[in-house]
Amino acid sequence: MEQKITSHIIKGLFIAIILIIVNVIGQLTSYIFEDWYRWIGTAIYVLSIITSTIIFSRQNHQNVNFGILFTHSFKTAAVITCILFLYTLVSVYILFPGQIDHFVQIGVEEAKKQGKTAAEMQEGMAIARKVLVISFLAGGLMINLITGALGALLGAAIAKKNPNYHPIQQ
Repeated sequence: MEQKITSHIIKGLFIAIILIIVNVIGQLTSYIFEDWYRWIGTAIYVLSIITSTIIFSRQNHQNVNFGILFTHSFKTAAVITCILFLYTLVSVYILFPGQIDHFVQIGVEEAKKQGKTAAEMQEGMAIARKVLVISFLAGGLMINLITGALGALLGAAIAKKNPNYHPIQQ
C-alpha cells in the first residue's frame, strides 16, 4: 500500500494553528512584549518547516531532489504566511487592539523623557498608531516569508534525498 503524501496546505494549516496558539498564549500572559518570547514562535516556525520537509522526503521514499523539497517547503511556508497575515489582521483590530496601545504608550513615555509638549505627543500618537498597524501587517508578512524561506532552505538541505533522482525520467 502506497503512503499518502500530506499536502502542503494541511501542513501549513496545522503549523499556523500552533503558531497562533503560541501567540495567543503570549498575548494573554503579556509575554508577547518580551524579546525572548518572540523567538519562541520563530524557532517553532523554522523547526516545523524543517520537520515538514523531512516528512515529505520520507513519504516520497527519498525519491526527491533539493528543488522539489524546497518548493514543497516554501509552499507550506506561503500557506502559513497567508493564515498568519489574516490572524494578524484580526488580532490587531479585534482580538488584541491593546498591543498597539502598549507600544504607543512606550512611545509616549519616551517623548516625555525628551521633554515633548502634550500637543506634540498627541499628534505623534495618531501617527504612531497608523505606522504601528502598517508595521505589524507588512513586517509580519515579510518576516514570515523570510523565515519560511530560511526554514525551507534548511529543510531541503537536511532532508534525505536521492542525488540521482530526476523527475523527468518518470
